[in-house]
Amino acid sequence: MLEGNSDLRSTPYQNYSPAYLATLEAQQQRSRWRLGYHIQPRSGLINDPNGFAYFANQWHLFKQQFPFGPVHGLKSWGHLTSNDLAHWQDQGTALHPHSPYTTNGVYSGSALPVKDRLFMMYTGNVRTADGGRRTTQLGAWMERSGHITELAEPLIAEPPAGYTSHFRDPQLIEHNGTYYALIGAQRADKQGQILLYTAAAPTGPWQLIGPLDFGRTTLGEMIECPNLAFVDGQVALLFCPQGMAQRDCAYQNVYPNTVVVAAGIDWQNAALIVPSPLRLLDEGFDAYAGHVVNRPNGEALMIAWMGLPDLSYPSDQEGWQGCYSLARRLGIRNGRLHQVPIDEPLLGPPFAPLHDKLNLQEVITLTTAAHRSGQIRLGNAQESLSLTIDSAAQALTIDRTETGVPFALQYGTKRTVPLAAGPQRLQLWLDHSSFELSVANGQHFASGRIFPQVSAPWRMTADTGLVTAATGRRLNNMS
Repeated sequence: MLEGNSDLRSTPYQNYSPAYLATLEAQQQRSRWRLGYHIQPRSGLINDPNGFAYFANQWHLFKQQFPFGPVHGLKSWGHLTSNDLAHWQDQGTALHPHSPYTTNGVYSGSALPVKDRLFMMYTGNVRTADGGRRTTQLGAWMERSGHITELAEPLIAEPPAGYTSHFRDPQLIEHNGTYYALIGAQRADKQGQILLYTAAAPTGPWQLIGPLDFGRTTLGEMIECPNLAFVDGQVALLFCPQGMAQRDCAYQNVYPNTVVVAAGIDWQNAALIVPSPLRLLDEGFDAYAGHVVNRPNGEALMIAWMGLPDLSYPSDQEGWQGCYSLARRLGIRNGRLHQVPIDEPLLGPPFAPLHDKLNLQEVITLTTAAHRSGQIRLGNAQESLSLTIDSAAQALTIDRTETGVPFALQYGTKRTVPLAAGPQRLQLWLDHSSFELSVANGQHFASGRIFPQVSAPWRMTADTGLVTAATGRRLNNMS
């Protein structure tokens, strides 16, 4: 394994043998925690989803990856395509790290159809001799054939004055014939910001408008992965603040993925119009780098990394790490973002969750009684995932303490989601080593990884009188 070995992490891809890569791929295929219907690495690690776009009559998604171990090594972009947002085909590596601008990694970015080509905008990373970094914003064109041509010179060669080299993750947006880019940044005084740039063409020249005002202009020490979606006539701004104070938005994970909903955006003045309070995009354990796209019909979609920076996962011992959420439809109701996973192409036969055993590859829909407290337990005699409803406190507690191999204990094994009064509708997607939980038709969402190690089958039980309706569907493999 490469963990802790900085020399191997920065080794050029061509120096790894095909036999070594084949061994890693075989380990992932045999893994007891391999997922059935989620995007996962063939080998090594995946983190941020990038370049989500509809182009040439197909969905395209790029995955930031390090194929040679479960560590954040030298990053490249892998390429996936889909016809239905559920079955994804691996098209190989699209952007490789190389000199002079991506010597130490191809970092996150986005993609946008421009006439009959797809334009990709992304961050290049180069480590300097003194241990620092140099970041540039780069561009590339992809033809309908899949052929990619990288631009020879950066789109934005350096951060603006007064900012550090933590300057990355551009999201490219076209609005009324003008192009904009949101870029995560850190000021020299270690304050996180989102910078807004503009250009007449995606190839530039790019000009800084200023820091985006989303109810404030600074947050935490650094902001990563800013993404703006147009949702139901409004806008939703997703981003990942690092080092954010709890008073700004309470969270338990090492870093949160947050969202602000607004009536619109004033592009010229770099400001959201009537922004909402800052909220968590996902109230679970493992969610980061939510990445959005608007369909040709305007509907907003999102895919997120079901993982977090600076954490180890039990699958590391098998040479791989990371997976993505299901693609989710986004909506706004009563000023809050709602998320609904796209699972229709995966649906298999129905089953009875309270009677049949679980395959850990299904979706379960539950309705609970109004004003009733109690626990729903999914597991076996040794391991379980539990959902506890406290009707008096109007709260749902998700507990993964006993789900198998422990990890990330320093961030706790329980998460609490607020509930409205009355009956509750819960939907739970299980996939061997992951779960996605929708509360109140997606008004709240909680994602997490679990790593069961006991082979006994799982079953679902509920306290008497708590569940008034329970239905389930088995889910088919992605491939």
